[in-house]
Amino acid sequence: MLTATPRAHSAHRTLSASGPSISNPNPFARINHTGAVMQKSFQKFRDPQERERKWFASLLWRSFPEATSEAQLADLVAEALNTAHRPVNPRTVRNWLRSENAPGLHYVVAVLALAGAETVFELFDPEQTA
Repeated sequence: MLTATPRAHSAHRTLSASGPSISNPNPFARINHTGAVMQKSFQKFRDPQERERKWFASLLWRSFPEATSEAQLADLVAEALNTAHRPVNPRTVRNWLRSENAPGLHYVVAVLALAGAETVFELFDPEQTA
């Protein structure tokens, strides 16, 4: 018999079926019949900023298809966006690629101009272009 024992004020859930307990740290995930944790698709990007940062990182890769590595892409992007008033360091670009930092709007607009106007529509309907 399979029983679920919820714990009050805890994100962990223990399931027992006369075997080892399976602990699930994500309260929104489900455990399937094989014991694997299944996560709902809406939980993929719980933070809206994370989704936007991932989108911008993919936009950088598409804007510079000749780049074959993260370091090369960082150098190309830094060179393209660098101005006297707003210098861009390759390290900053690597942080954008790893979604560790969010770029300023002026950088987003500049990269959108490099990538092409049609990329703006991905912001409104990301699944349509996937």
